[in-house]
Parts: sequence; C-alpha cells; structure tokens
Amino acid sequence: MASLLAPSRITSLDAVNLMLRNIGEDPVSSLGSTAKPTAQKAVAMLAEESINVQSGGYNFCVERELTLPPNMDGEIVLPSNILSFQPVGRSQMMVVQEGEDGKLYDAESSTYQFPSAVSLMVVLGRPFDTLPQPVKWFITLSAAMRFANSENPGGAALRVTASDVEQAKVGFERFDRRLRKGGLRQHNPHFRRMRGNR
Repeated sequence: MASLLAPSRITSLDAVNLMLRNIGEDPVSSLGSTAKPTAQKAVAMLAEESINVQSGGYNFCVERELTLPPNMDGEIVLPSNILSFQPVGRSQMMVVQEGEDGKLYDAESSTYQFPSAVSLMVVLGRPFDTLPQPVKWFITLSAAMRFANSENPGGAALRVTASDVEQAKVGFERFDRRLRKGGLRQHNPHFRRMRGNR
C-alpha cells in the first residue's frame, strides 16, 4: 500500500487494489487463488494490459542485441517472454517464428537448422513488479479503466478517467524517451517500419 512516510514503487497488490477501489470495492490483503473473484479478474486484466503495453516495443523492454545459440539439434527456440523480434547485425536474414514451441525458421534457406548463433533485437515481456514506476502507473490506470467498464459499464463508480490514463501515458513515454537518445522514433522497430513504408 502506498505510504507518505515510506514511499516506494507500486506493487501488483497496490495496482489490483486501485482497480477494486475504482469500482467501489474494498481492497484485498493478498492475491492468488484464495482472493475474491473480482480481485482474480483484476489480476488477469492487469496482466493482459501489461503485455499489451509492453508489446509496443518501448525502450524499457527492448534488448538491442540478444544472442541466441542453437541447441544440440541445431535449432534455436525463443524464450517464451520474447514478444517480438527482428534480426540484427550479421544475422539479418529472413527469420520467422514457427509453431507453439517458438522455434526459429530460416525462411531463406527453408530450414530450422542454424550453424551458429543468431542476434536479435527483441521486445521482452517483463513481470509487472519489475517494470519502471511510470510504466506501472500507466498500466494500472489503463487496466483500472477497462476493469471498471467491464464490471459496471457507464457506472457512477468510474473514477479513473481517460484524461488520467492519457496523462499517465505521457509521463511514461517521456520516461521511456530519456532511456535512449533519439527515443521511440529512432529506436522503435515499429516506427522504423512505418517510415520505410512511406
């Protein structure tokens, strides 16, 4: 719980309790299978929103050059927390992810076999509690608004507004731009792709 005397970053529990208060419900003291149903639903929605935001490829969740070696079978299996990727450096070949197991496929050579490691720029899905505070705040407010709309569409209990969410987004994007000179326009692969399509 947030404190004026001992300030600290918000936790998953803090975020869920904000979501619950936003629909007029009492906070919970713990999360998990024993928590009340609305708290469990809030946890699921917070997780969905966290992955959705991180999928945008912001600086805070991008690894610029992750080197993945092939396994004993010559295959490269992507870790499950890689949300998207693109080859970089000398590894700039046509590589795609295939199947549920996340194996890389060399589309130019039509093979799953890789003779050496591949370097990728990846967007990583990180646990909520490890995220920077501005990012967590935006995710929490965005999830709180979605949660309130799903539990009580158009209800008077809706306290987090679109304006609150937008202000939080501006704050987290400002934070993210400071992480890397040039910010999103220069380093986000989605922006680069859009510029190339013009």
